[in-house]
Amino acid sequence: MGRRKIKMEQVQDTNTKQVTFSKRRLGLFKKASELATLCNDEVGIVVFSPGNKPYSFGKPNFDLIAERFKNEFEESDSFETSGYNSRSSRARQDKKICKRLNSIIEETEAEKKHGEELHKWLESAEEDRFNKPIEEFTLEELKEFKAKMKRLRGGIQINLNNMQASSSLLKISMQLCK
Repeated sequence: MGRRKIKMEQVQDTNTKQVTFSKRRLGLFKKASELATLCNDEVGIVVFSPGNKPYSFGKPNFDLIAERFKNEFEESDSFETSGYNSRSSRARQDKKICKRLNSIIEETEAEKKHGEELHKWLESAEEDRFNKPIEEFTLEELKEFKAKMKRLRGGIQINLNNMQASSSLLKISMQLCK
């Protein structure tokens, strides 16, 4: 059938609606991923299917983005309604930030430990298989190696983003907690 211009109107058929939703959802998530990669931004999206099933996408992680949004929304809410300039308000905010920072530090340490374990596992599991000159690889081994490198790069990028976020929060928190 190929590509063709689709008139923008609500789809009435239930099956067609579900197929359209699935295709468009994947396209939307792909574009969001590209935006996050190109601009080094954090992106979070939630969409509900025609059957009211939620789908979410987040880069680097939807939970982190949702938590950040929630915290910033609460902060702006408290700023508008409770006189943010009061010392007790400021102290409560500082405690929240310190608590969040401590949990992020714990998560970072756990991720570091997990990364070290994965690194050890990769070294032991792949030591013999990929430990030869590249000229001796078969085409299938090269394809497999390339796929593994892409997965590894994606994991490294996620960890890098988490570490950058943690580092920024740590600097801010250190200043607040003094």
